[in-house]
Order: sequence, then C-alpha cells, then structure tokens
Amino acid sequence: MKLNKIVTILSKIAEVGYWVGCAIVAVIIAGIASGHFSFISKLTDVDPSAGKDLVSFGFSIMTVDSAGNSIGGAYTIFFITILIMMALMAMICRNIYLIFKTTEGKTRFSKGQTPFQPDNIRMVREIGIFLIAIPVVGLIMDIIAHIALGPEIECSMDLHFIIVGLVAICLSRFFTYGIELQKDVDGLV
Repeated sequence: MKLNKIVTILSKIAEVGYWVGCAIVAVIIAGIASGHFSFISKLTDVDPSAGKDLVSFGFSIMTVDSAGNSIGGAYTIFFITILIMMALMAMICRNIYLIFKTTEGKTRFSKGQTPFQPDNIRMVREIGIFLIAIPVVGLIMDIIAHIALGPEIECSMDLHFIIVGLVAICLSRFFTYGIELQKDVDGLV
C-alpha cells in the first residue's frame, strides 16, 4: 500500500508538472509567432543560434538546412508537437492518479474498494490510447513539417510508446475479465 501511495503522489506531481510545461510551451509558441525567438532560450535550454536538432518525447526535427541557415518554422512545429505530447502525458498521469483513487473508493464514481470497476477499465484503455497517440502526433507533425518546410527537412519519431500503449489496452481487457469473475464470485456469496 505504501507503493500505491507513492505512485498516487508522483502521478499527481507529474500531471501538474506537465500542465505547467504546457503553459510554458504555449508562451514559447506565442513568442515565436510574434517573432520573439528569445522566449525559447529564456524558458528552455534550447539556443536557437546553436542550430542543433530539437529532440523531446522521441520526436526530433532539424533546425538548420544543409547550407547552415536556421529553419524558423522547425521551432514552431517542434513546440506545437511538444505541447500536444505534454498534454497527452498529463492526461496519462491524471488517469493513473484517478485509477488509484477509484480503487481506494475515494472518487465520486467509485464502486467500492476494488480495482475491478468499469471506470478503471476505461481509464486504463485511455492510457493506452494516449500512449499510442504520442507517436501518431509525431508522425503527423513530421508530415506537416515536410509540407510546410520542404522535403529536405529531417524529422524522426521513436515508436516505443505504441508497444506500451498496446499493453495498456490489453490490460484493460484483463480487467474486464476480472469484473466478470468478481460478479460471479459475488453472486455465489
């Protein structure tokens, strides 16, 4: 139970951290849109003058072309991508928190102190969907980058979140089976 409490606390801290990160990234995007690239270096460790590739959540994009010129649009695409991915991560952390609280019977929609509840199954399934959505967003933004910035732009996306997302969706199916078993056992008692 101590581990459950730690995970509950850490998931709430991570959720808040991701939402704060979303707000910071939104400010960066607004700064870029208004032509103030200085927001990037003030709010992150990214230095637009360095011309390094940007990488986060498995998504990477080049920021200079083959001639060494800065690609300003790459920063916009990168930070929009990160904003969406951070929001998905915040939702994952939110669901983790709610699953533990629901299992303890401490949410308004709890049905007792059991992990085998329809809302828990839904939230585990949503975690899987959100995890799969992260690389999908990266791939979509890769396509947008190629359309907006030209075919010479290089982007990449790590697809490891897909496997973890599929595992979460499969686990939600096991929980569904657990609900059926619990109903059968409750009917015998």
